[in-house]
Amino acid sequence: MNTTRKRGAKNAANQDGPPPPKQQRSKEKLERILNAGYEIAAEDGFEATTLAKIAERAGVATSTVYTRFKDKDALLHALHASATERSRATIAEAYQQQQWLDRSLREVLADVINLSLQLTEQMAGFQRACYQRALSDPIFASREALVRKELLFKTRELFANKKDEIGHPDVDVAAQFFVALYISVITEHVMTNEFPAETLSSEQIGRELFDACVRYLQLEC
Repeated sequence: MNTTRKRGAKNAANQDGPPPPKQQRSKEKLERILNAGYEIAAEDGFEATTLAKIAERAGVATSTVYTRFKDKDALLHALHASATERSRATIAEAYQQQQWLDRSLREVLADVINLSLQLTEQMAGFQRACYQRALSDPIFASREALVRKELLFKTRELFANKKDEIGHPDVDVAAQFFVALYISVITEHVMTNEFPAETLSSEQIGRELFDACVRYLQLEC
């Protein structure tokens, strides 16, 4: 392989973020920087997040952050890539097949909805920035699509295994509509921070969403 090809391969490998640190200490610093980025973006929103704030929260020099990320945009990409993998892992854990054996579909859905609302509240500022960015950035949009596909795949699998509990005549259609409804409510809640009304808490939204899903799916009591 000539020098040009080697350089091209290296650049392609680094498109999604900084090169992986080789030393444990560097890995730990990077993890602290990413965690600080999540925390500050969740608290203040990504627009108010600065690399200097992140450095202070992470306990590292600002120059260390700039060594890893050339600007805030590069950091947002790295955070979103990491958040995508976390979301997919969370979905996989919430939909573990072993849990299906001893639990009803009602119980599983209640846990999934409540967990989603809790995570949404914790990371609202960061998630809002990512959703807005996904409207114009195809890389962000593709990552968001990965999470939705993972959720739909796991939901179809769950509903197929619990079809005897579902009164809806078409289980696959029911799975698709459930995911569409679920994502719509969660997303709107994140984007507006007041959906669907100022008087409804996240807990009330969760209960109403769960009740709507139970009625739509015609779940047995």
